[in-house]
Amino acid sequence: MAQDIKFGKYSQSELELTKVDFEPEAASVVLEEISNNHFMGTIQHSTIHRRIKILKESGKDVGNVSITFYAGDGIQNVTKLNAQTINIENGIEKITKLSKDDFFEVDLDDNYKEVRFTFKDVKVGSIIEYSYLKTDKSITFLDSWVFHNPIPTMKSTYTIEVPSFLNYNFLAQGEKTQSCKYQTNYPGTYSWTVSNLSAIKNEPMMSNYQDFIEKIDFQLAGYAFSNSATYGGGGSGFKETYTTWQELTESISEFDLFVHYLNPNAGEKSQILTFVPKGETEIQKAKDVYNFVTEKYSYNGEYSPFPSKNLRAMLESRTGQRADINLTLLAYLRQNGLTAYPLLISSKGNGRSRLVDTPFLDQFNQLIIYAKIDDKEYFLDATNSERPFGYLPLSHHVSYGYIMKEKDSGLIPVQLPHRSGIVQMVNTKLDENNHLVSESTVRYTDYDALSKMNGSSIDEVDTLKKYILGPTPENLLDFAVTEKTDPRKQLEAKFKHSFADFDPETTFISPFAYTRWSENPFQSEVRTFPVDFLYTFTDNYTSIIEIPKGYTVDDYPQDANISIPGGTALFTYQVTQWEGQIKVTASISLKYPLISPSVYPDLKYFMEILTTKLKEPVVLKKTANP
Repeated sequence: MAQDIKFGKYSQSELELTKVDFEPEAASVVLEEISNNHFMGTIQHSTIHRRIKILKESGKDVGNVSITFYAGDGIQNVTKLNAQTINIENGIEKITKLSKDDFFEVDLDDNYKEVRFTFKDVKVGSIIEYSYLKTDKSITFLDSWVFHNPIPTMKSTYTIEVPSFLNYNFLAQGEKTQSCKYQTNYPGTYSWTVSNLSAIKNEPMMSNYQDFIEKIDFQLAGYAFSNSATYGGGGSGFKETYTTWQELTESISEFDLFVHYLNPNAGEKSQILTFVPKGETEIQKAKDVYNFVTEKYSYNGEYSPFPSKNLRAMLESRTGQRADINLTLLAYLRQNGLTAYPLLISSKGNGRSRLVDTPFLDQFNQLIIYAKIDDKEYFLDATNSERPFGYLPLSHHVSYGYIMKEKDSGLIPVQLPHRSGIVQMVNTKLDENNHLVSESTVRYTDYDALSKMNGSSIDEVDTLKKYILGPTPENLLDFAVTEKTDPRKQLEAKFKHSFADFDPETTFISPFAYTRWSENPFQSEVRTFPVDFLYTFTDNYTSIIEIPKGYTVDDYPQDANISIPGGTALFTYQVTQWEGQIKVTASISLKYPLISPSVYPDLKYFMEILTTKLKEPVVLKKTANP
């Protein structure tokens, strides 16, 4: 392709570059990278060329490079390695090349290998570049190409020539990749170019940036075949892979490890039916079954969209990975006359911000259960006995999943109705000893309750105290917690603390003993990826301050009412005063858990107002002896 960068040929703009316009603080930058791909027979050949510039001393570590590949059965290999450093010294180019002895191949786990090398003579202003050839015999799923890098990327291009005997589905992720005009003037050749990408870096409330990086994936959709052994040589044609969700379901359902979960044999049925749920209604039976499985079957911490053992082995061992346990739950539900189906999802962090509505199997990594009980939909995961019926891990809060049914398989919305949030009531007054004391009740509901318990038992009071009030709560007089699981998960904490710094002349009273955020978590000026609050919630705080005799309110916070454009989040704050008391109320409502980086400046301002407001004190001043 004419757009190839030439090894050792640099533009004047590359040589003179000292700062990245869209990320001025960057210590290094990918100037350009290209992956050119073609097939020789059924082997993919990928020629990859990457060029990087060092801008600051701290950017020199990009000179340590690792290239990982799958070496099992000789499926992938990396060859034709070239690497060099260029420096301009007294206006003259100085090139330092690596030799064969500078490249090291290291064995990793699970048949993976890695080629490692370190550039020489790397300094601020250096341009380093390397290229290599990667061959791959596995053509069903081609390796993804990720346009993002840990450092900023000025230009990244992926080009592929698909032969006429192969057909692929393309899955583009990211706004820039999706908007690429990838068709070229060459039949069967496709190309994506993405420019000016910020570095991949940790950002508050975005632990799953992999779901939003710019990338392109491929899945084999069909292939030509020829069978000259058939009579008359008429055995040629084109074989499409899974063309419909139903066809994919039928294929998966025939897997040896899957079969008996969906249709247990007589022995397996009789073993399942030794457990008899006590509930009389469908929902009571379903909860009894769910509680039985979560208590009697142990999760080994592993996961896959497919089971690792058959139903008989699960009934005997009672331990397995997520798909094993959830399919066992499905078998128990079905044998008790309840409607349930496997549901494949792409959990957060799996690299999929959205699913494509084609039978693209590689986009899923988890198996949970869809159940329809009393005409209501429930989504179930039986790997944790502390998680009540109908709750999912936060990493499983996704928009869609692939349901496997006898008919009408396909993508369905994953809807998880809940009323998560915090309700706080605070009463502040002078006690009988003339000490200023606050009594607080804080109630956490649904996912806030689960989050605060963090797997702890209600009996672990000291642990829960730390989770709720922090490791060193000041002036705490007492603390107690209770929990409820029906009709919904709730954790309630009651505690009392004194104002040790109470000034008899002028005192400052913080209305709320506890807030969701003590500081604004968003400090950076720009944001690369969306903000993920994990779930929606509504918080309501109320504080009543009883004004002691002989005191008056000298100052109090002003009312506030602020929202993010589009109504994604709302915050209200109101102060009401009447004789002998002052009442402060605050409400925070988050309607959508995921917030686009395009509104990040509004979110940052919103959070600054919110966190500042919740810390503002009411000021009492003594006017006379009581």
